[in-house]
Amino acid sequence: MIVGAGGHAVSVAETVRSAGYELTAFTSDRDAGSRLLDRPVLADIPDEHLAAGGIVVIAIGDNAVRADAWQRLVARVPLDQLPAVVHASAIVAPGADLAPGAIVMQGAIIANGARLALGSLMNTGSILEHESVLDEFASLAPRAVTGGRVRIGARSAISIGAVIRHGLAVGADTVIGASSYVDREMPGNVVAYGVPARVVRARVRGDAYLG
Repeated sequence: MIVGAGGHAVSVAETVRSAGYELTAFTSDRDAGSRLLDRPVLADIPDEHLAAGGIVVIAIGDNAVRADAWQRLVARVPLDQLPAVVHASAIVAPGADLAPGAIVMQGAIIANGARLALGSLMNTGSILEHESVLDEFASLAPRAVTGGRVRIGARSAISIGAVIRHGLAVGADTVIGASSYVDREMPGNVVAYGVPARVVRARVRGDAYLG
Protein backbone atom coordinates (compact mmCIF):
# COMPACT_ATOMS: atom_id res chain seq x y z
CA MET A 1 0.00 0.00 0.00
CA ILE A 2 1.39 3.39 -1.03
CA VAL A 3 0.93 6.46 1.17
CA GLY A 4 0.41 9.34 -1.25
CA ALA A 5 -1.51 9.72 -4.50
CA GLY A 6 0.34 12.38 -6.47
CA GLY A 7 2.79 12.24 -9.36
CA HIS A 8 5.56 10.89 -7.16
CA ALA A 9 3.28 8.04 -6.07
CA VAL A 10 2.82 7.07 -9.73
CA SER A 11 6.59 6.75 -10.11
CA VAL A 12 7.01 4.85 -6.85
CA ALA A 13 4.28 2.41 -7.91
CA GLU A 14 6.55 1.16 -10.72
CA THR A 15 9.36 0.61 -8.21
CA VAL A 16 7.05 -1.25 -5.83
CA ARG A 17 5.89 -3.59 -8.59
CA SER A 18 9.41 -4.10 -9.94
CA ALA A 19 10.54 -5.07 -6.43
CA GLY A 20 8.01 -7.90 -6.49
CA TYR A 21 5.16 -6.49 -4.41
CA GLU A 22 1.50 -6.49 -5.38
CA LEU A 23 0.10 -2.97 -5.25
CA THR A 24 -3.30 -3.00 -3.54
CA ALA A 25 -4.16 0.67 -2.97
CA PHE A 26 -3.00 4.24 -2.38
CA THR A 27 -3.93 6.41 0.60
CA SER A 28 -4.63 10.15 0.59
CA ASP A 29 -7.02 12.28 2.65
CA ARG A 30 -7.41 14.69 -0.24
CA ASP A 31 -8.04 12.14 -3.01
CA ALA A 32 -9.91 9.43 -1.10
CA GLY A 33 -12.65 7.85 -3.18
CA SER A 34 -10.83 8.27 -6.49
CA ARG A 35 -8.67 5.75 -8.39
CA LEU A 36 -5.04 5.86 -9.49
CA LEU A 37 -3.39 3.34 -11.83
CA ASP A 38 -6.61 1.32 -11.58
CA ARG A 39 -6.23 1.03 -7.81
CA PRO A 40 -8.47 2.63 -5.16
CA VAL A 41 -7.35 5.66 -3.19
CA LEU A 42 -8.34 5.21 0.46
CA ALA A 43 -8.46 7.73 3.29
CA ASP A 44 -6.22 5.58 5.51
CA ILE A 45 -4.43 2.24 5.74
CA PRO A 46 -6.93 -0.47 6.68
CA ASP A 47 -6.20 -2.32 9.91
CA GLU A 48 -6.56 -5.63 8.09
CA HIS A 49 -3.70 -4.73 5.74
CA LEU A 50 -1.39 -4.24 8.71
CA ALA A 51 -2.68 -7.29 10.56
CA ALA A 52 -1.88 -9.43 7.52
CA GLY A 53 1.72 -8.16 7.45
CA GLY A 54 1.13 -5.91 4.45
CA ILE A 55 3.91 -3.59 3.32
CA VAL A 56 3.56 0.21 3.46
CA VAL A 57 5.60 2.57 1.26
CA ILE A 58 5.59 6.36 1.65
CA ALA A 59 5.51 8.14 -1.72
CA ILE A 60 5.63 11.82 -0.77
CA GLY A 61 8.17 13.85 -2.72
CA ASP A 62 8.59 16.75 -0.26
CA ASN A 63 11.26 15.55 2.16
CA ALA A 64 10.01 17.32 5.28
CA VAL A 65 6.42 16.23 4.64
CA ARG A 66 7.64 12.65 4.11
CA ALA A 67 9.51 12.80 7.42
CA ASP A 68 6.38 13.98 9.23
CA ALA A 69 4.31 11.22 7.61
CA TRP A 70 6.88 8.67 8.74
CA GLN A 71 6.63 9.83 12.35
CA ARG A 72 2.89 9.33 12.26
CA LEU A 73 3.17 5.91 10.64
CA VAL A 74 5.79 4.37 12.93
CA ALA A 75 3.41 4.71 15.87
CA ARG A 76 1.15 2.27 14.06
CA VAL A 77 3.22 0.29 11.55
CA PRO A 78 6.10 -2.07 12.55
CA LEU A 79 9.46 -1.30 10.92
CA ASP A 80 9.52 -4.65 9.13
CA GLN A 81 6.40 -3.51 7.27
CA LEU A 82 8.18 -0.30 6.17
CA PRO A 83 11.10 -1.84 4.23
CA ALA A 84 13.55 -0.30 1.80
CA VAL A 85 12.22 -0.79 -1.75
CA VAL A 86 14.60 -1.12 -4.70
CA HIS A 87 13.71 -1.17 -8.40
CA ALA A 88 15.02 -4.26 -10.21
CA SER A 89 17.02 -2.08 -12.63
CA ALA A 90 18.93 -0.28 -9.85
CA ILE A 91 22.51 -1.30 -9.05
CA VAL A 92 23.22 -1.71 -5.34
CA ALA A 93 26.73 -2.75 -4.29
CA PRO A 94 26.94 -5.64 -1.80
CA GLY A 95 28.59 -3.32 0.72
CA ALA A 96 25.87 -0.64 0.58
CA ASP A 97 23.48 -0.15 3.50
CA LEU A 98 19.79 0.66 3.08
CA ALA A 99 17.68 1.64 6.10
CA PRO A 100 13.90 1.07 6.40
CA GLY A 101 11.75 3.29 4.20
CA ALA A 102 14.47 4.08 1.67
CA ILE A 103 13.34 4.06 -1.98
CA VAL A 104 15.67 3.42 -4.93
CA MET A 105 14.11 4.02 -8.33
CA GLN A 106 14.87 2.97 -11.90
CA GLY A 107 18.51 2.91 -12.93
CA ALA A 108 19.89 4.40 -9.71
CA ILE A 109 23.37 3.32 -8.58
CA ILE A 110 24.55 2.90 -4.98
CA ALA A 111 28.26 2.23 -4.66
CA ASN A 112 30.18 0.19 -2.12
CA GLY A 113 30.11 1.54 1.42
CA ALA A 114 27.35 4.06 0.66
CA ARG A 115 24.42 4.39 3.06
CA LEU A 116 20.79 5.37 2.56
CA ALA A 117 19.33 6.43 5.89
CA LEU A 118 15.74 6.15 7.08
CA GLY A 119 13.16 7.26 4.50
CA SER A 120 15.72 8.60 2.02
CA LEU A 121 15.01 8.69 -1.71
CA MET A 122 17.08 8.06 -4.84
CA ASN A 123 15.20 9.03 -7.98
CA THR A 124 15.66 7.72 -11.52
CA GLY A 125 19.27 7.47 -12.66
CA SER A 126 20.78 9.12 -9.57
CA ILE A 127 24.18 7.99 -8.24
CA LEU A 128 25.41 7.81 -4.65
CA GLU A 129 29.11 7.06 -4.85
CA HIS A 130 31.35 5.07 -2.52
CA GLU A 131 31.17 5.75 1.25
CA SER A 132 28.64 8.53 0.78
CA VAL A 133 25.62 9.05 3.04
CA LEU A 134 22.12 10.16 2.10
CA ASP A 135 20.81 11.12 5.52
CA GLU A 136 17.28 10.68 6.90
CA PHE A 137 14.57 11.74 4.42
CA ALA A 138 17.10 13.39 2.08
CA SER A 139 16.75 12.93 -1.67
CA LEU A 140 18.65 12.79 -4.94
CA ALA A 141 16.53 13.88 -7.91
CA PRO A 142 16.79 12.21 -11.35
CA ARG A 143 20.39 12.17 -12.63
CA ALA A 144 21.79 13.85 -9.52
CA VAL A 145 25.30 12.53 -8.77
CA THR A 146 27.65 12.60 -5.82
CA GLY A 147 31.35 11.89 -5.69
CA GLY A 148 32.72 9.57 -3.06
CA ARG A 149 32.53 10.29 0.70
CA VAL A 150 29.81 12.92 0.34
CA ARG A 151 27.29 13.47 3.14
CA ILE A 152 23.88 14.95 2.38
CA GLY A 153 22.09 16.19 5.49
CA ALA A 154 18.66 15.24 6.75
CA ARG A 155 15.73 16.30 4.54
CA SER A 156 18.01 18.04 2.03
CA ALA A 157 17.13 17.84 -1.66
CA ILE A 158 19.65 17.62 -4.50
CA SER A 159 17.76 18.67 -7.62
CA ILE A 160 17.74 17.26 -11.16
CA GLY A 161 21.16 16.84 -12.71
CA ALA A 162 23.12 18.44 -9.85
CA VAL A 163 26.64 17.17 -9.11
CA ILE A 164 28.41 17.22 -5.74
CA ARG A 165 32.19 16.97 -5.71
CA HIS A 166 33.80 14.17 -3.71
CA GLY A 167 34.40 14.57 0.01
CA LEU A 168 31.92 17.39 0.62
CA ALA A 169 28.99 17.79 3.02
CA VAL A 170 25.62 19.46 2.50
CA GLY A 171 23.83 20.50 5.69
CA ALA A 172 20.29 19.58 6.72
CA ASP A 173 17.17 21.13 5.12
CA THR A 174 19.12 22.56 2.20
CA VAL A 175 18.11 22.61 -1.47
CA ILE A 176 20.68 22.42 -4.28
CA GLY A 177 19.21 23.68 -7.55
CA ALA A 178 18.96 21.80 -10.83
CA SER A 179 22.14 21.29 -12.90
CA SER A 180 24.31 22.88 -10.21
CA TYR A 181 27.91 21.90 -9.48
CA VAL A 182 28.76 21.90 -5.77
CA ASP A 183 32.49 22.44 -5.28
CA ARG A 184 32.46 23.47 -1.60
CA GLU A 185 30.66 22.46 1.57
CA MET A 186 27.15 23.83 1.95
CA PRO A 187 25.53 24.85 5.25
CA GLY A 188 22.11 23.76 6.40
CA ASN A 189 18.90 25.72 5.79
CA VAL A 190 19.88 27.40 2.52
CA VAL A 191 19.04 27.32 -1.18
CA ALA A 192 22.10 27.17 -3.43
CA TYR A 193 22.51 26.84 -7.18
CA GLY A 194 24.75 27.63 -10.12
CA VAL A 195 28.04 26.46 -11.64
CA PRO A 196 29.72 26.58 -9.24
CA ALA A 197 26.85 26.55 -6.73
CA ARG A 198 26.53 29.47 -4.34
CA VAL A 199 24.07 30.23 -1.55
CA VAL A 200 21.29 32.50 -2.81
CA ARG A 201 18.99 32.60 0.20
CA ALA A 202 18.12 31.10 3.53
CA ARG A 203 15.29 28.62 4.00
CA VAL A 204 13.60 26.90 6.91
CA ARG A 205 12.14 23.43 7.23
CA GLY A 206 8.70 23.52 5.68
CA ASP A 207 9.58 25.85 2.81
CA ALA A 208 8.63 24.38 -0.54
CA TYR A 209 11.30 22.30 -2.27
CA LEU A 210 10.04 23.02 -5.76
CA GLY A 211 8.74 26.16 -7.36
